[in-house]
Amino acid sequence: MIAILVAVNQELNPILRRASANHTVRQQHLDFYEGTLAGEPVALLALGVGKECARIAAEMTIKSYRPHLVISAGFGGALQPSVNDGDIVIGTEALDLHQDSGARVHWHSRLTLASRENLAMDNSNCKIHRGKILTTDDIIIRAATKQHLGRATGALAADMETSAVAAVCAAHNTDMLAVRCITDNDHEDLPEDLDDFFMLGQLQWGRLLTACNRNPRLIIDLARLGHRASIAGENLARFLEVSIPQLHKS
Repeated sequence: MIAILVAVNQELNPILRRASANHTVRQQHLDFYEGTLAGEPVALLALGVGKECARIAAEMTIKSYRPHLVISAGFGGALQPSVNDGDIVIGTEALDLHQDSGARVHWHSRLTLASRENLAMDNSNCKIHRGKILTTDDIIIRAATKQHLGRATGALAADMETSAVAAVCAAHNTDMLAVRCITDNDHEDLPEDLDDFFMLGQLQWGRLLTACNRNPRLIIDLARLGHRASIAGENLARFLEVSIPQLHKS
């Protein structure tokens, strides 16, 4: 079995639409969707945003399912100008950001990941990149910060879960694949209040609507990001559907 872990329902729903996974199993506070994707057995989970949610969910997934492969998937922000929104980044290393002092950037761990060179999508405008993924504690809002971290680490993309899942998988000697689809480019700022819209790892629509009432300009910014997320979700789901049969054979 392959377990696919994403952070939020906006990442999970496009995968579920391509899967046949109608059986839901509740493990403590998490809902696992069991079934098949591209005819192969999978367990799917939206674990919540951030490293702590990722760590707990990865531990529970491995304990409950003993998967031969864990896929940490979802959205990410580009850290390099060569990586564009809608592109797929397959992680070759997971970096866990520890401190960014401006002059120097430090990270806790550097875990090597399987990049699966055979994975590809035919007849698609979606580019596939392979390289480092940097995991941070917060969403990177400023374009200048993304560019700074990209130069300092050489990472292609940033997210908030990969390094935690990688650490758990390494501890349990479980194979892992990290896949991120890009929603924001390295030269783009994100809405200032984006971090505030999440609580306990999930998007809080009430907070989002309140912020939009205070700042109508936010609606335009979020609409653009939502459109990007919709494209990224479909690209990610299509990539996983194509890749799952190859991954089961390996």
